[in-house]
Amino acid sequence: MMKFGIGQPVTRLEDTRLVQGRGRFQDDQHLHGELYTVFVRSPYAHARIKSVDTAAATAAPGVVAVYTGADYAADGLGMPKANMPRKKMDGTPMFAPQRPAMMVDRVRYVGDTVAMVIAETLAQAKDAADLVDVDYEELPSVTSTAEAATPAQAPPSEPPPPAGVSLLARRWRPVSRHRARKHSRLGYIPFRNLRNILEAFCRKGEAFRNEAC
Repeated sequence: MMKFGIGQPVTRLEDTRLVQGRGRFQDDQHLHGELYTVFVRSPYAHARIKSVDTAAATAAPGVVAVYTGADYAADGLGMPKANMPRKKMDGTPMFAPQRPAMMVDRVRYVGDTVAMVIAETLAQAKDAADLVDVDYEELPSVTSTAEAATPAQAPPSEPPPPAGVSLLARRWRPVSRHRARKHSRLGYIPFRNLRNILEAFCRKGEAFRNEAC
């Protein structure tokens, strides 16, 4: 087997301290006055948000604040941009719709963020998140890229891309169908349930107020 080859076992160096109870985790550290946040997420792949009622959650014990997509938009917070913006074959920019951190009027995948609950304890934040009442209108969803590229089947978005296509690029020299030795057609359907190894990065911060003496 080649060095650093695919399938080569990786020596683990962190197991000894973990099995001996000497692991250090973010949840083991506590700051004075720290708060906990739980997000309310969409159970639908595509739905319109008709209303979000946070009254019960706001009045729940230990709750400090409850924010929704409307609050996010009212504060004028920015949105993440495409990491690798590309261009289409005609030189025009690719269609890269911006997605806010919390949705205002529509959710586009299961787990899309709808509201954020901040409370004094994690249990209180979880309980209050269950009290956020979101009224959804479920809409059709498309998981096949072939269907998404069809104007009649493409899910609505604002503004809609031409024929539901975000980017079309060609990485080979075009050859006439009559001269090609083999013709291939590839269909791709992204699954909704995927298992991935996640590295959860966490940050804890403490706010300081400077006062003039």
